[in-house]
Amino acid sequence: MAYLKIGKIIDSHGLDGTLKVFNTTDSPKKRYAKGNKVYLYNETTDERIEMTVECFRLSGQIVFVKLEGINNPEDAKVFKGFDIHTIKDRNDLQVGYYFYDDLVDCTIIDQTKNELGKVIKVEEFPAQITLRVKRQNGKDFFVPFVKQFIKKVDIENKKIYIEVIEGML
Repeated sequence: MAYLKIGKIIDSHGLDGTLKVFNTTDSPKKRYAKGNKVYLYNETTDERIEMTVECFRLSGQIVFVKLEGINNPEDAKVFKGFDIHTIKDRNDLQVGYYFYDDLVDCTIIDQTKNELGKVIKVEEFPAQITLRVKRQNGKDFFVPFVKQFIKKVDIENKKIYIEVIEGML
């Protein structure tokens, strides 16, 4: 089963065990909807705990989430630093859209079929989503994730074909 990170627990909030979460999903209203299953993930132990959302509210990049079974600040503090995951479902994506973590580790290939490096991070800038690519010998470079540069994405084979322009590399 594949999981998708949707947030990171940064603290507890209030007296009822509500979690203060830094949001990392584009669709928090869908991900944190009442009754949804989420998984609290401890990176240190590689363990996941399934929980059910009671309610939530948004405040900018912060989501306040109340989960069933966490009923006081002491219970909530146990989960500080945990990630919140959901099950990754490709049916959630429109055609031509990808989960960021699916793009990481893809090999970047130019129009002459040269391998230029691997995606190490997907970064969000005000203008567009951008891929940070690590070269084997050299500095990282950036590829804007727009049609002008991205010619084909092959998630299954972990390859992204790009059009290189002067100054990109």
